[in-house]
Amino acid sequence: MPKPAKSERDKEKTLLSQATFEDYRRLFVQRLPRYAVKGIGAKRWRTKKKPLSDKPVLSHLEGRYNVAVLGKWYPEYAILDIDNRSIKFVQEIRERLNLDESNSMLFKSESPDSYHVLIKPEYHDKPPTLNLLGDVFKEFCRMNNIEVYPQRGRPIRLPFGPYQLPLDFEFMHLDSWRERLYWFEKRDAFDLSSVKYHQPIFDFEPGPGRLLLPFNIFKEADFLLAEGLQLPSSRHDSQSLILFSLWRKNVTRENAVSIVWEWIQNKHNGLSKDILRYPQYVRKDIEGQANFIWSKYQTSLVYPDSTHNLHHGYITRPDLPDIVEATAGSLPRMKFLHGLVKFSYPRRHRRFISIHRDRLIQLSSDRTYLKYLNELKEKGIAERKRAYFAGQFAKDLQLNWKFRSSDEAVLYEGRAVETFEDTVKFLFKPDEFRQLLQKAGTPRRSRYDIVKAIWEKK
Repeated sequence: MPKPAKSERDKEKTLLSQATFEDYRRLFVQRLPRYAVKGIGAKRWRTKKKPLSDKPVLSHLEGRYNVAVLGKWYPEYAILDIDNRSIKFVQEIRERLNLDESNSMLFKSESPDSYHVLIKPEYHDKPPTLNLLGDVFKEFCRMNNIEVYPQRGRPIRLPFGPYQLPLDFEFMHLDSWRERLYWFEKRDAFDLSSVKYHQPIFDFEPGPGRLLLPFNIFKEADFLLAEGLQLPSSRHDSQSLILFSLWRKNVTRENAVSIVWEWIQNKHNGLSKDILRYPQYVRKDIEGQANFIWSKYQTSLVYPDSTHNLHHGYITRPDLPDIVEATAGSLPRMKFLHGLVKFSYPRRHRRFISIHRDRLIQLSSDRTYLKYLNELKEKGIAERKRAYFAGQFAKDLQLNWKFRSSDEAVLYEGRAVETFEDTVKFLFKPDEFRQLLQKAGTPRRSRYDIVKAIWEKK
């Protein structure tokens, strides 16, 4: 494999330094409701019936002991767990799935002749649920006697521990978890729809209207979980509040129900007559609330915080002045470039970034998105790559941008701010943003109109 030019090596070194512990947590760590640990060389896992903190995760990455986690409702990774088989069989499995070094990584597991194939699952360019992941691989795994993780009830060892050695020739030299994370993030996503033998799942349109998200709830939900019910006749609303917080934390529906059911039994504080008289009614009430929340947001394509940030992207504060300068303060062009940069952040380590034509139109319009792309190309900011599929995908992009660390992401309660206008209002006062426009050479009347349009938009 030829060494890249010095400038490319320097660029890669900079990007590598941006593969942070926060990125690792966002991709792999499910804190709730429990986790498992096992000493190096030990035979049995021990369940820890408490939320997972950062300390055990760091201990896993440092090789002190192993940590295993349950799956998220929307898993950002998947592992094909292959035990007691030859490396030849593993490569045959990869070939059958059209997996190679471009869209997967192969690691040695702890047991002899055991392997983990690590992928980033998608389904028709959308995040899959844990249920969908299991359904897609169910028949394939049965036929080949392998398993797919993560799962809701059985924990799987976190990736990139020092004893989980990479086996692909391209990655054998990777020593640290940070290097392995960086190269995993460079892999292409794997479209689950290509897996044979599963029942195809048809795309659906989101439900009508825009769902409101429950904000400013984590503090109250955590207080309720710790201290229990606080008022008579508050059981139903308190359950709903806790369930919403668990949904936003990407907990599976079944695990969320178990958490709230255990909570109300142990911490009703004598303030709920129902749990004392009709416990099964309360259990069904919790299940009904959870089914409503998880199903409604899933069918509306509204995702929990970590999935939302990875699928739709995020932005950092220093990006905003750069966007204003690159577009000379043109509002439609600022919105377009903001959308491109935001979408690119969680995909910034990839060689090319595929952006669906519908998303580009959403950021501008059907008649302007190619014009804006060409303008960015002339400025050396965006370069279109590979083939163009009419009506399907725009050309894959290579964005020449000064990407910052994901630790600097603009988040509100852990969730990326969505629109350009909301991001500007979240970060700047009107006079501050007007000065950015003035510095970029935006005419005085345009500055007035832009600031008015942003701050008066509902």
